[in-house]
Amino acid sequence: MCPQCLRPMQECSCAAQRAAAPVDAGPIRVSRESKGRGGKTVTLVRGLPLSAAELEALGKQLRTHCGSGGTAKDGVLEVQGDHVERVLAWLLAKGYAAKRAGG
Repeated sequence: MCPQCLRPMQECSCAAQRAAAPVDAGPIRVSRESKGRGGKTVTLVRGLPLSAAELEALGKQLRTHCGSGGTAKDGVLEVQGDHVERVLAWLLAKGYAAKRAGG
């Protein structure tokens, strides 16, 4: 029996709910980074309170808006290239309280 939902372990859905639940890591930060990427610049979006599937869908829309590639891994959206201002404006227009991080 699962100690949280009191269901048999085969029917337990607690782990799936914890994995799908967004983790509130604080404010949304948009930054530019090139370390460890062979000199290539990427724009990073950290702190989005979304599940993995929602993060992937938002990343797809954002990459389409910027006209570049990228990925979503470990709760961080990566957009290839220096698109900090464009990403920040797009997130603010969508209603997210995003801030620029770094210099």
